[in-house]
Amino acid sequence: MIVVMSIVILTLFLGVGWAVSTEMFQHRAWRKKVESGDTAIVRALIEEALGTWSRARPPKGTAANLWAGVQGCQLVAVTTDSATVSTAAEGEFRTEEGRRVQVSSALDEAIAVAAKLADMMLYDVPNLRLASVRVDVYSTFTGSDGSPAQRPILSTTATRAAGDGLDWEALTPAEVLGRFQTVFDRGSSGQAQRIELPPVEGSLPELPLLAVAAEGVSE
Repeated sequence: MIVVMSIVILTLFLGVGWAVSTEMFQHRAWRKKVESGDTAIVRALIEEALGTWSRARPPKGTAANLWAGVQGCQLVAVTTDSATVSTAAEGEFRTEEGRRVQVSSALDEAIAVAAKLADMMLYDVPNLRLASVRVDVYSTFTGSDGSPAQRPILSTTATRAAGDGLDWEALTPAEVLGRFQTVFDRGSSGQAQRIELPPVEGSLPELPLLAVAAEGVSE
């Protein structure tokens, strides 16, 4: 009996060790590909992180509308050490004395989600250390024909060089964006105005075959 138990324990130990070693080698291979300038791997790692965030519940203390902006994030382009992502933000309203009143403007929400995404993109994407990330935030406007259309209201480019020196938890979202290259236009009424975005750097390379296969399995 003791011999059998010893064999079972040894088998489990070897199995766990093999699984951990395989994962370590895989992560090391991904990091080497990133260091070699493989933008397809950069895209794959970011897409995997975005997919994980889109399925996750809001972390404790994170407002649902802020997390919705994170979950709606989409990858626009990558370079060897940077990425551009986009998301949307709308004003928040609630009922007070029978009336719907605005408690947070679209621009306020855009500032909050841009700061959150800058933090997550720089520090929460496994096996990737981007030098910079650009976050573009859109909101809904009414066109001349009355139809809704989303237009950019904020753009920020956050660098790791500046981010490493920030106390992210102590600063407000507006203070965080003030440390980066941020563009927005608040009108006289306090509402967001449409802005013009600078050209996007990089592109979206084809996903590696392994990443494509993994997506197919998850779907």
